[in-house]
Amino acid sequence: MRKLTLFFLLIASNVARSQTNESFYVFDENWKPSKMEKAHYFLHTHQMNDTCWQFDFYNFMGPMIKSEQYRDKEGSIPNGLCRHYNEKGALDSTAHFANGKENGEAMKLSGKGLKNQMVYKYKDDTLIEVIDMQKQKKDSVKAYGDEKESDYPEGTAGWQRYLGHYLEYPERAMNGNKQGQVIVSFVVDKEGMVEDAFIIGSVEYSLDEEAMKIIKNSGKWEPAFQNGRKVKSYKSQPINFRLQ
Repeated sequence: MRKLTLFFLLIASNVARSQTNESFYVFDENWKPSKMEKAHYFLHTHQMNDTCWQFDFYNFMGPMIKSEQYRDKEGSIPNGLCRHYNEKGALDSTAHFANGKENGEAMKLSGKGLKNQMVYKYKDDTLIEVIDMQKQKKDSVKAYGDEKESDYPEGTAGWQRYLGHYLEYPERAMNGNKQGQVIVSFVVDKEGMVEDAFIIGSVEYSLDEEAMKIIKNSGKWEPAFQNGRKVKSYKSQPINFRLQ
């Protein structure tokens, strides 16, 4: 679908807020530009930095389909991360592009915890290595007696208080009767700061956006501890949305 993106951007009508760094486009079931009442899919484009534009493709009132990064606003040069999701909104695979060619690691994933099954290493669109992550994990497991996972201050009670104060139910999701569990993956660095947050379990655009906001604004966490020192850790945080 990547080759069609530029065509869509040139002819689609902007249907929501439009700024220099953010736009929305809607499509019918055949991925042709559509009016809102016939929309089946939509695309949200936004600028991440001077050399990165992110394109998030969604079912109109359902989970994310894929998220791709480009060097340009028109979406003609893949550059950065590409993530694909299955029909239930679970992250299925990832790949990395540099200047229009696949470079670095591509991963096949499974499960809500973002478990790597296979890693494929590419150089300029050429596959150079395949790694079975399950076998590698079995061969390299090493335990430390002082291990401690990163956690939100005051644990579950502190996290629930934070959600109670700041979690809002998006109007779009309420109007569409959408609910479910969004799962956000992110890094807690050695100082306890949140980095590199992204969706691994998608429900619907506005719920995903609210979950991302909650994680990014959550402040300082308690970092993980291992082998006598603070270490960077990877977390997958579920955020539940339930209509009353």
